[in-house]
Amino acid sequence: MYPDTNSNSKALYDRALTSLPGGNTRTTVFMKPYPIYAARGEGCRVWDVDGNELIDCINNFTSLIHGHAHPALIEAATRQLALGSAFGMPTESEIDLAELLAARLPSVDQVRFANSGTEAVMMALKAARAFTGRPKIAKCEGAYHGSYDYAEVSLDPTPADWGGNAPISVAYAKGTPDKVLADVVTIPFNDIEAAVSPDSGAWPRSRLRTGRSDAEPRGSRTRRQGLP
Repeated sequence: MYPDTNSNSKALYDRALTSLPGGNTRTTVFMKPYPIYAARGEGCRVWDVDGNELIDCINNFTSLIHGHAHPALIEAATRQLALGSAFGMPTESEIDLAELLAARLPSVDQVRFANSGTEAVMMALKAARAFTGRPKIAKCEGAYHGSYDYAEVSLDPTPADWGGNAPISVAYAKGTPDKVLADVVTIPFNDIEAAVSPDSGAWPRSRLRTGRSDAEPRGSRTRRQGLP
């Protein structure tokens, strides 16, 4: 049963605390009192380090559309490893993949690959600012878009900061500059009228709330990993 202070996952977490900040390198897998450590995966199932077999409903946050250890993917990866794993040069394979995505997705003309969702959002914001010539961005209250300062604004506001039709720009972590909050227009989720109407009470937004009592992962990130 979880939690179990004598489990292998707890032992690994205690060990990780000495060499990894917070005991992990990925905020989204953090949960209290300790995360469950995976040992292997096959198809739609994973086995943790204590031998428990689990149905994997998250699939590495939807990136593993073929499940774990698909034979065709293992064969393709093994074939590529023999040719080299990474280069400081462009490759034909990135063109192949970009062409495939553009051909299959009617809304996509070109593709820019990134190492993470956070990095992709950072590049998207940079491109949008360059195109519009304006520094401010709009984001929905409570929405998760990665670990970038601007994208984290109002990720997990407390009930006291819920703004209704006029959300407050709230820092997610300590150390977030006030200038970051000033450049993020927080809009209510799923309310187009409130988001675009200057008479709705959502515009203008001059109310900012800074500072968190801690930088511990909270809110959407932690709740998504909770266990019943």
